[in-house]
Amino acid sequence: MILRYVLELSVVIPAIVFAVMPVTGSLKYSSPKFFALTAGAVAFMTLAGAWLCAKYSVRTRVMLSVNVAIISMAYYLFVNLSMTRKLFCLFNSAMLCQFCSISSRIILAPYVFNHFTGDRARFLTGIVLLIMSVPVGAIFFRTLTRRIPMLLNEERIDSVWRYMFIIPLVMSLIIFWMTPISPLVVMTGRVRPIFLALVGFVAAFAYTIYYIFWWTTARLTESARLQQENTFLQMESKRYYELRKYMDYTRELRHDFRQHILVLTHLADTGQLGSLREYLSQLTAKSDSVRVNYCPNAAVDAVASHYDTMAKLQDTSITWTLGLPARLPMNEADYCAMLGNLVENALTAVKTQPQESRRVKVISSMLSEVMLGLSVDNPFTGRIVFGKNGLPLSHKTGHGTGLISVMNTVNRYGGNMNINAEEKIFSVDIILYCIPKEES
Repeated sequence: MILRYVLELSVVIPAIVFAVMPVTGSLKYSSPKFFALTAGAVAFMTLAGAWLCAKYSVRTRVMLSVNVAIISMAYYLFVNLSMTRKLFCLFNSAMLCQFCSISSRIILAPYVFNHFTGDRARFLTGIVLLIMSVPVGAIFFRTLTRRIPMLLNEERIDSVWRYMFIIPLVMSLIIFWMTPISPLVVMTGRVRPIFLALVGFVAAFAYTIYYIFWWTTARLTESARLQQENTFLQMESKRYYELRKYMDYTRELRHDFRQHILVLTHLADTGQLGSLREYLSQLTAKSDSVRVNYCPNAAVDAVASHYDTMAKLQDTSITWTLGLPARLPMNEADYCAMLGNLVENALTAVKTQPQESRRVKVISSMLSEVMLGLSVDNPFTGRIVFGKNGLPLSHKTGHGTGLISVMNTVNRYGGNMNINAEEKIFSVDIILYCIPKEES
């Protein structure tokens, strides 16, 4: 009965759905055509596997293991996340499928025990397992589509992912160990209600752990966001102080301008050219402190002013070309965080360079109404090695976190980030679409 094998092998379908739901924003290919090809490939594997099982008496578990191995390899290739994050999503999917499997066996135990055996029992169990995946998916829908993706994209908890995948792995193994081999076991005494209570407890326990982890991370993220906004406010406050100081200075210049003209006229009329040059030199030096306006946007202007001051303190030449409007078509905190991270990394990189080589170049402008470009480059020495995620590798603790944060922001806005290290110039080029994925 080939339909029985089809149903037994179809367990990979909810498993794939549970595994893909948290990573839809991290797929290397996300077009409808790609999803259609994936669905076609899974359907072919299921039907071909069922035909092999029926024709050559291949055990379903063997064919299921082959299909799972192929799907896991495809998941590894097409999901753009770290290995531990991928393992977490895969084991989480396995845990949910194990929950569906044990639930279907316990629910059907009385009917299978009294009315059905053999192929008919497996056929009915397969149907109920697929049906059970719907309410399980509904219960964990918000967790799979909102909470876990937020955790996956949070760079502040990178170290936690080294161990997080152990939780769904252990839970999956526990449920597998609990799964009854025969309905006779379930129908013995009070085993069935005890099983139902245990399975419900395991599901509630897993849901509670995920919720607590998500809630804690959300609070930490909110705290980090407030700290970041506070930093930007401090920069803007400093910039406002500089503006007030500049306004007072220009008021003073206007007030003294008439006296300066009288002095210059007298020196010129009396032929005191040496004194005239010295007086002009003093006036020029005094006027060199004129305020520089980097960008019409106040927040970006404050960030640029802050890092320009840092550059001067370390004798670094920094060039700003910020063709941005007074009001950005995206979250200003997101843009300022990206700009600050990139410029700070560049200033750190050139700090060890000879003074004549210390330079940073920043270019940013609107490429269209909803497309923004940002480019930062600086010279470097030595050799840069890139990891699988396209970011430079570093063995220094905490180093590279800024680029991870920038990459996450770029991904959130569905943009592109290219990092190049050619001809001793390290450059980061970014294109952003000013509507985040979750809002588009």
